Amino acid sequence: MTEESFTDNEKTAIANVLYNLAYADFNAHEGEDECLKACLDELGVDATGFVPVERNMLHVKAYETLKRMSKSKKTVFSRMMTRLSRADGHFGPREQAFVKEILIMCDVPFVHR
Repeated sequence: MTEESFTDNEKTAIANVLYNLAYADFNAHEGEDECLKACLDELGVDATGFVPVERNMLHVKAYETLKRMSKSKKTVFSRMMTRLSRADGHFGPREQAFVKEILIMCDVPFVHR
C-alpha cells in the first residue's frame, strides 16, 4: 500500500478477519492457507506468532477499527478478502455470508478484482 500505511490496530483487525474468512467453512484449504500467509506478509504481520480472535468476538475486537479506516484502506482490505475468498476456487455459503457481514458492518466497498 503506497498512499497510507495501516496502523498496527488496523493490521491486527484485518488479519483477524482474513483468518476467520479462511476458516469460514471450518477448513482452510491449501490455496487459502497460501493466500492468507501472503496477505499477512503484505500487512507485515508475523503469521507464526499470530493468534486470531474467534469470529464471535470480531465485532468487539475488529469491526470498529475497520469502520474507521479510510476508503483507500478499505479498498485494499476488500481486495485481500476477494483474493482469499477465491483462493480455493470455491466461494461457499459460509464465506459469502461472512464477507457480506463485513461489507455491511464495516462499510467496506465490494472490490471484486
